[in-house]
Amino acid sequence: MNQYIRYINNIEIKISLYCNRLTSNNKFIFYFNRIITSTADWWMYLIYAILLLIIIDYNIAINAIILGSIAYAYHYPIYYIIKNTTKRNRPFNQDGTNIKCLVKPPDKYSMPSGHTSGITITTLIIFYYFPDTNILLIWPLLIALSRIFLGVHYPSDTIIGCLLGYLCYY
Repeated sequence: MNQYIRYINNIEIKISLYCNRLTSNNKFIFYFNRIITSTADWWMYLIYAILLLIIIDYNIAINAIILGSIAYAYHYPIYYIIKNTTKRNRPFNQDGTNIKCLVKPPDKYSMPSGHTSGITITTLIIFYYFPDTNILLIWPLLIALSRIFLGVHYPSDTIIGCLLGYLCYY
């Protein structure tokens, strides 16, 4: 089992390093990923709630905000426990990876991706209330990729983050 985990870890390091080098060497990719990742910063959820209250029917907005609040109330303790139990170093903190940190991470550890889990919850709530917005289902994927490209998460961190967001939503 240990050998299998090392094998997966090596693949993740190679993927992360490749994505990070692309981002480091291309300003368009760098700024694209910085903009994408910022749409899942914690304070953006306040902006989204305010926009809902301004743009759509008040009752629908309140219901969406309540649903989000409940989902996030489940999310944060689970996220915190996983983060502080696994204590997985971020890719740029791993010795010998040469991965650069291209954005300031919100905390010390890598597993799971809070940006990916949070935006998964938000996307599912929006999709629930506005089923015609299925194009938004790409949003968590873009956030997950941006976190890898910016050197702050491994692919498995973002996958676990997406699963956590999905579970907390339901």
